[in-house]
Formats: sequence, structure tokens, C-alpha cells
Amino acid sequence: MSKIEENVKSLAVIAHDLKAPLSAVVDLLNVVEKGYVDDPVKVLELITRARKKSEGLIRIVEDILDYTLLENKSQMKRERLNLIEIIDESYSIIEHYARQNNISIHYSQGSCREKYVFGNYTFLLRAFNNVIMNAVKYNKENGRIDIRCFEKFGRLIVVEISDTGIGIPPEDIESIFTIFSRGKEARRNIDGSIGLGLSLVNQIIKDHEGSIDVDSTVGVGTTLTIKLPLMN
Repeated sequence: MSKIEENVKSLAVIAHDLKAPLSAVVDLLNVVEKGYVDDPVKVLELITRARKKSEGLIRIVEDILDYTLLENKSQMKRERLNLIEIIDESYSIIEHYARQNNISIHYSQGSCREKYVFGNYTFLLRAFNNVIMNAVKYNKENGRIDIRCFEKFGRLIVVEISDTGIGIPPEDIESIFTIFSRGKEARRNIDGSIGLGLSLVNQIIKDHEGSIDVDSTVGVGTTLTIKLPLMN
């Protein structure tokens, strides 16, 4: 496949996944604008649904913008970072959303306190946000997420994010870090994604000289393990 054909295919994926939620937002707002619903509670419900779909669209645009920034490595300012501060912020951002979905998050800083990496705060935060948010989105009712951080071999910081979610079929595991790739369960259950999330995470971690691995069992859950080099 030529580069032009690859670009056309990518644009087609983006266009398709933007059109569906945009059309849904327009339809919901048309119902309200034309007065088809008189009940204030129902009107609020429709507006809320439109807002949530709009927020999904914003997430798609943010993923696209972040991915384009990664193409220019000069944009990625690096500095000495306390990884726990990044994970703390990600936890604080997502914990409320998890509680709203009856999912508990159990977070252990382990031996990572006052351990440092060399990297970009914004992009690493984006990576952990994506991984932890996925653990929420693909979890089960009254599910659980465990975040564990520890040092390994005196040269690595390891962060494990485990969930009790739907899991990933074996045939999908190899492709989950591929751009625009989503498993069938992800396509069936989640709005506001075009398959850039884990591809973006993978690229960010690689650009920080780290690695990311996945272990998953359908119906049991998924564990993503992120390893980053420890800064001396």
C-alpha cells in the first residue's frame, strides 16, 4: 500500500468516527430546538447526552493533536520528573469519574516515592490518563482498578494498572497499540474513540525509552505494565 493510500485510509477512519457522534449531537439538539419534547427533565437528559457525545469528540481531537505533536520531537521538552506526582495527578483526575461508575481504584505508591524519570510531564500525564481511563471505561459494574508502582533492578520504574474488566481477546492483543485499531468489544461499547489512545500511549512511552506490555483474559480483566528508565 502506498503512502497516499495509507493516508486516505486513515482519513476515512477519522471521518467515519467523527461523523457518527456529530450526527447524534445534531439530532439530539434538533429534538430540543423544535420543541418535540416538553418535559424539562427529558430536555435536560437530551442536552446531557449531547454534551457527553461532544466531550467524546473533544477527546478524539485531543488525541489527534497530541499524535501530530509527537511527530516533532523538538516539541517535547524534557526535564527531571517525579513519576509519582504524575500518577497522583492522573489518579485525582479520574478517581471521581470512576466513583460515578461504581468502580473503586486502589493505588499503591510502593517504592516509587522520590524516584525520578527524564521526560515530558504533559505527555506522560496524557499516557497515564489514557491507560487508567481505559481501565475505567472497559470495566464491569462495581469493578476494581489496582495501580501499583515499584522499582526494579535499581534502574527501572514499573507501573502496573490492572482492572476487572471485559478483557481483550487473544486475537486483538497484538494490534491494540496499532494506530486506529480497536477490538470488537471496544467498538461495541465505547463512544469517543478512534483507536488512537493506546497507540498514542505506546509512542509516548517509547519516546521516553520505556516499554509497555499487556496481559489480559476475556471476562477477567487486563493488566498494562509500563516500564520507564530510572533517572540517576
